[in-house]
Amino acid sequence: MEKATKKQKTGATKAIGTANGHAGASNSTSMPATYPALDVSKTFDDRMDVLCDDVIVDCKPFEVESGFDCYIDENVQKEDWKAVWKSHRFGCDVVVEVKDVCFPHAKVEIVEPFCCVPNSLGDFDKAGGDGLQLKTKDDLTTFLSDGNGKVLLLELLPVLDESGDLDGQAEVLELYRYFYTYIWRATDENDDGDYYFAMSLLQPRMKIYYDVQKKKASKAVVDSYTKIMTDYEKKHWQFKIKHEVYRGEEADRKELQKLWVEICELEKQLEKLTYKYYKGMY
Repeated sequence: MEKATKKQKTGATKAIGTANGHAGASNSTSMPATYPALDVSKTFDDRMDVLCDDVIVDCKPFEVESGFDCYIDENVQKEDWKAVWKSHRFGCDVVVEVKDVCFPHAKVEIVEPFCCVPNSLGDFDKAGGDGLQLKTKDDLTTFLSDGNGKVLLLELLPVLDESGDLDGQAEVLELYRYFYTYIWRATDENDDGDYYFAMSLLQPRMKIYYDVQKKKASKAVVDSYTKIMTDYEKKHWQFKIKHEVYRGEEADRKELQKLWVEICELEKQLEKLTYKYYKGMY
């Protein structure tokens, strides 16, 4: 994996916390700079070439996750690198150290000194999330201990390494994040169709994504795609977090089923729009 020719980073952010680990007051600790969550300089061909040649290759839909598992296993350091954990569940960013990568999770530990800032990702709870907002280091440590230290790899942004040694790894994780945010659909893993994902689904989905970003599509398509994708992403994260939190009570299962139906309906709208756009019907 070639190193990035130009390092991109997000600026350091003033952390929230006090010496005893409570969020709510500023201290001298700053949130470290990270590699970008999404590299806007990557072109359609940049992503398509890597996905087709190195990741998906000839995978059928239900095999794609295995393809990413192998790709990340071969290109991402297993341990001893720092990241910012951008928690959707708790609406905060926390500096952690990765102790193991076990796709699609990573085992992490909180870094000293404790560094935590609020983020906007917890806004989903206004639409039905669990509403939990952790405020202390002890709370976060307990949560991680209860889950064997596991968080979703998608929620980790590697801390910028000035030496450049982690540039290639950061690119791999950025591609993974891009794919599972904008290209992958929740129902794809259950699709046992006898066809190649890259040929049938990847190109149409990437084409509408890039044409929307570059405003090559009509305003109607841009508006529709943006609205559906925003709703879809929010509900998909709601489902992931609720699925993690709930412990199988009947009412909770019903709520998850209701949310899943809504996700599937949004997927149908998204795929209908994608198909018509790809076929030149818009």
